[in-house]
Amino acid sequence: MADVRSRLLCFPPAGGYAAPYRAWQGELPAGVEVVPIDLEEGLPDVGTLLAALLPKAIEAADRPVALFGHSFGALIGYELAQDLRDRGLPLTRLFVSGCPAPRLARARRLPVPADAPDPERLRFWFAFADGYQYEPRKPLDCPISALGGLRDPLVQPAELRAWEERTTSGFRLRMLPGSHDLLRESGTYVLRAITADLDHDPNHDPNHDPNAGEA
Repeated sequence: MADVRSRLLCFPPAGGYAAPYRAWQGELPAGVEVVPIDLEEGLPDVGTLLAALLPKAIEAADRPVALFGHSFGALIGYELAQDLRDRGLPLTRLFVSGCPAPRLARARRLPVPADAPDPERLRFWFAFADGYQYEPRKPLDCPISALGGLRDPLVQPAELRAWEERTTSGFRLRMLPGSHDLLRESGTYVLRAITADLDHDPNHDPNHDPNAGEA
């Protein structure tokens, strides 16, 4: 993508794929490159998964980056955001969707859909995600935007609002039409929310010149 000013790293839910995020490329502000990142299969635990994903996140952070994750993908985005922050890399915002704050994360016992093409794979991923263990770390210094479904039976608004504890910067909670499958049911609203918040962040503003003021 020409004239990349910033990137949005996107992580799927447990058992999902990142490919659908590619459709976002033409829907977000100019200069924002969408980077879908799949969760590597067959790893023994969440820590190993994060270690495998970190080099990809670091490579993308040669530009200011925001991270988006849905459900388990939100926890992955949060942990990688912490690692990028610790390395002094340019992190502008964390978007979390359909996921309780990390300290409230717990086994959800998600039902495997009857029409799932690969139910055993989903069962593996749901059990894998349940292995996430929250370890307290200092709050992020970038804003967090939390998105939730008004009809989501799995995640309550208070659990989303608890994400505010994980940042020393701004926080915004939006409750959108839909249930837990927010990306499929309310994709337009999700994109509008992301666009509004990226436009609010100077490093994602297509009219913002990152070299302005430099000799």
